[in-house]
Amino acid sequence: MSPQEVIHVPAQEMTEADRRLDELFARMEVESITTLESHARQIVTLSTTLLAAFFGLLSLSNRPAFLALKGVQICAAVTLTAFLVALLFALDALLPRRYEVPAADLTAKREVLNRLLRRKETAVKRATYTFGAAAGLMLVTALIALWWG
Repeated sequence: MSPQEVIHVPAQEMTEADRRLDELFARMEVESITTLESHARQIVTLSTTLLAAFFGLLSLSNRPAFLALKGVQICAAVTLTAFLVALLFALDALLPRRYEVPAADLTAKREVLNRLLRRKETAVKRATYTFGAAAGLMLVTALIALWWG
């Protein structure tokens, strides 16, 4: 194809419904970053709160008898580790990164935005699943303490 060759692309005016749909997707794109970061902040808050509570329980001078049980100790250690890993995944979603994009290159901007969304989504999913596992382990720890403690 020579540089002078013109390509005609058939197009038609957007309907009002098409325009609303286009605007909806534009808002969703912007809001998805905010939603992912909000979810990551929530996991940071919950993980740090539960880590503090767990560490507080483990550092009591009058340690409850159930803390001497090996099952409780193992579950508590794995639970603490899982909460810490969930915290790290959530922080990864919030960690600022530098993206170098040519100012006039919309294709590059789209690729960077898609990469940013994928990175945040992956980190938040990992944080969510790890936090869920940690919460489940915390329940198992409490049940072991109640039944055998």
